[in-house]
Amino acid sequence: MELAQGDQDSANHLQLSRKIVAAASIEIDVCSADITVVGSKSGLLEVTLDIGSPAPKATAVDYVQSLNITPDGVQLQLRLPKHAHGKVRVAVPAETPKLTVNLIQGDLSFETDRIGGERKIDVVHGRVELEGNADSYATMHIDSLMGSIHDHRSDQEAHGVVSQSFTGTGKGSIEVNVVWGSVDLKAWD
Repeated sequence: MELAQGDQDSANHLQLSRKIVAAASIEIDVCSADITVVGSKSGLLEVTLDIGSPAPKATAVDYVQSLNITPDGVQLQLRLPKHAHGKVRVAVPAETPKLTVNLIQGDLSFETDRIGGERKIDVVHGRVELEGNADSYATMHIDSLMGSIHDHRSDQEAHGVVSQSFTGTGKGSIEVNVVWGSVDLKAWD
């Protein structure tokens, strides 16, 4: 990946921003990291990557396998080994029509109230924290194969193989699939 003017890259920090078409869908693939997905206040795609244990002779941009931007979509692939202790923050435009986040291992925090459209989250091993109210989606479906779902909004929880659906008053959909881990639903303050 080539850096653009204004990007910052060092052994343990990467910060970049890109203008994307408002109708572009976004797909984010991350191997092992803690990731936070928020709505962008600037309307730009903004990616910040902090490496806790950087590899010798490498900079943070070396962990970006690809960043492909077309008028139809954006694909961001980060290949972070567990020992790197990566922390990723991605800010996406609020009007993104379709957002998919795939995480193999780690914790994911997702602000549903600031990101519209179709939102899909797949996590193999980790914890998902969704921050949002019922007015941030029309439908939400959560599946956890080996784990738990904690709805802090209504003080309810379920464990084991869990599948729950929710109907909201907003627009768009949220689909969350966790193989091994937990999902926490929290109200947006």
